[in-house]
Amino acid sequence: MISFQQILGREDEFFALLEASAQEACNSVAALKHLFTTAGGRLTLAEFVEARRKDKLITEQITEMLVTTFVTPMEREDLESLAEALYKIPKTVEKFAERYMIVADQIHDVDFSQQVQLLEQASHLVLQMIQALRAGRNLGGIKSLQASLQRVESEADDLILEMIQPFYVPGYPALKAVILNDLFELIEKSVDRCRDAGNVVSHVLLKNC
Repeated sequence: MISFQQILGREDEFFALLEASAQEACNSVAALKHLFTTAGGRLTLAEFVEARRKDKLITEQITEMLVTTFVTPMEREDLESLAEALYKIPKTVEKFAERYMIVADQIHDVDFSQQVQLLEQASHLVLQMIQALRAGRNLGGIKSLQASLQRVESEADDLILEMIQPFYVPGYPALKAVILNDLFELIEKSVDRCRDAGNVVSHVLLKNC
């Protein structure tokens, strides 16, 4: 027979795993900041691989728990959607790092700091939304965080338009434009992944209030 304490324990396990997954997304962005400060040093993907690997294990653990748990804190498809959305953040950040390392010597004069700052804000907002959901499904608090996340995503959209403007100036190196356009879009896509995760949190909250 399933006790009330067991149900509460399982619920907390789910939320702990979701929070851990959101934290790995933040860790992947921290690794990205570190990548850009490794001037003259040996670039490595180790931190990105580790964050994505840990997040994949967390996602797999959530999937296994959904199979073995009778009562879940929210609908099973919502848990699956949220776990998948969170996993896509470090996965996309790692993809950017892979591309960047291939061409780093060709774009050493390009400043990615503004995009990375927005991505950092977005990933931390997602973590705060998960924590707020775990703390008690605070509709007002989560809606405020979601509004901030949407604002960051909008700023990222505006920023990429600003950053690609030089590509259309006659004489700008064509290959460099192609490389940078790919990298800029990948960082913007990482911000979009954060937005997607936030949207799932908001959707889950509205369904369960």
